[in-house]
Amino acid sequence: MDKVRLGIIGCGWCASDLYGPFFPYLENGIPVACMDVDPHQVDKIRHLTGIKKGYTNLEDFLADQEVDAVMVLTPTNLHADQVERAAQAGKHIYCEKPMARTIEEADRMIAACKQHRVKLQVAFMKRFNPSFQWVKQVLDEGRLGDIFEMRAVWDNGRAATSAKANYRHRMKSGGGYLQEDGSHPIDICRWYMGEVSHVFGQTMLVAANRFENDDVDLLVMRHQNGTMSSLHITMLSHRTGMESYEIFGTKGTLLMEWLFHSTHSIEPAQIRIFEKSVKTTDISLSTSWNTHAELTRNWQYLNELRHFCDCVLQDKEPLVNGLDGRAVVEIINAAYVSYLEGRMIQLPLQNSPNFEQLFTA
Repeated sequence: MDKVRLGIIGCGWCASDLYGPFFPYLENGIPVACMDVDPHQVDKIRHLTGIKKGYTNLEDFLADQEVDAVMVLTPTNLHADQVERAAQAGKHIYCEKPMARTIEEADRMIAACKQHRVKLQVAFMKRFNPSFQWVKQVLDEGRLGDIFEMRAVWDNGRAATSAKANYRHRMKSGGGYLQEDGSHPIDICRWYMGEVSHVFGQTMLVAANRFENDDVDLLVMRHQNGTMSSLHITMLSHRTGMESYEIFGTKGTLLMEWLFHSTHSIEPAQIRIFEKSVKTTDISLSTSWNTHAELTRNWQYLNELRHFCDCVLQDKEPLVNGLDGRAVVEIINAAYVSYLEGRMIQLPLQNSPNFEQLFTA
């Protein structure tokens, strides 16, 4: 086998916008089937990608022997059941973030994949973004000295956007914006700063006329090595949005930021190092004038899918596996429990949050 035959579960926006147009550039994988309960969505993805087989029933889809691995691109509340069933069918699994609503669901997914000896990769695409990888290298080389703090900001301009049709804003999805988009910067904080030992969270539901779960959050994490990181996140900014990461060391301070968000761009971040409040060095990555070359090299969703297919073909453990996905779920769960109980939570977390209690309070 020189290419992994991929099946897509969930034919919505994620499949059509983040992955669908870029399959022709995937050298070690090919989509052969797709599945969604909505036949119109199935037809849409088949037309976009040229996939020959479409299903509206998960059991029939998983019985397809031509599918080696599945991409789980569905709402978070469906992940645990679909991953378990895919593992039982012997399919390797690429699961979009957030991995699950609770640590209990994440544990079920990990156990099923281990039992049936299939790969499980959680899709934290920023780990495959050249700008994030470059900053990780700078930190590992010690250019900032001893790191002691990191601050992440993730704002999105959805102040006037309708949320009626978006599953992310419904209580059945579990957590709200902290769980959905917050999983990205939380994973980066953990990747850069190490394992988390304590979590303190504050959460708000401001636009209660449109959303059923949180839309503003503040998270503080104490890491096992004694360092600290924080995340401020909201979807109610009246600006276009903001994504930035500021890292403080004894020799310098690094700032990585985008004009809007790294999620939608092949452009590198602006990355600067500040030293002694008088010296600023721009270490941003450069780009070529060839848009096609930049797309095939830097589209982070394509890069992480390449890695997954390589792990299947070479029988390797993914760099971002189920334990990484679970760790982020645990931090998010702990933040909600922290808000409910009004105290800092020490990990490992003992009990998952009661989402209904949290968002109806």
